[in-house]
Amino acid sequence: MREQYQLLVYTDGASRGNPGPSAIGYSIYDPEGELVEQDARTIGTHTNNEAEYQALLWAIERAKVHARGPVKFHSDSELMVHQVNGVYKASNERMRRLLETVRQQIGAFEGFRIVYVPRETPRIQVVDGLVNEALDNG
Repeated sequence: MREQYQLLVYTDGASRGNPGPSAIGYSIYDPEGELVEQDARTIGTHTNNEAEYQALLWAIERAKVHARGPVKFHSDSELMVHQVNGVYKASNERMRRLLETVRQQIGAFEGFRIVYVPRETPRIQVVDGLVNEALDNG
């Protein structure tokens, strides 16, 4: 049986340096694959993992505008996905705080799923391009 989601969301965060100048982005698609919304912005100096979490939090905030039903998120951050799914523990206080914020925010959806996808995934590539453009235009 195929899972049905109201939205498919792709997120990416990047840092040039670790920590360094960082940017975040997302794209949101409806079940038919039509783009609903996408955006990217700089967020100051952060680590790459912090940027990945900030991207997810921003995408959750934007997804709530469009749906409360089941939503599926996609990220190329294996660490973040495994932490959100409870496979890995968050190792430091900043990561624990970000993880707790994510867990609080996802309660707004009737269903939430996050999966790891390789960075070569076409929709992740789109978000990665938006993030790099934001960093370039910083």
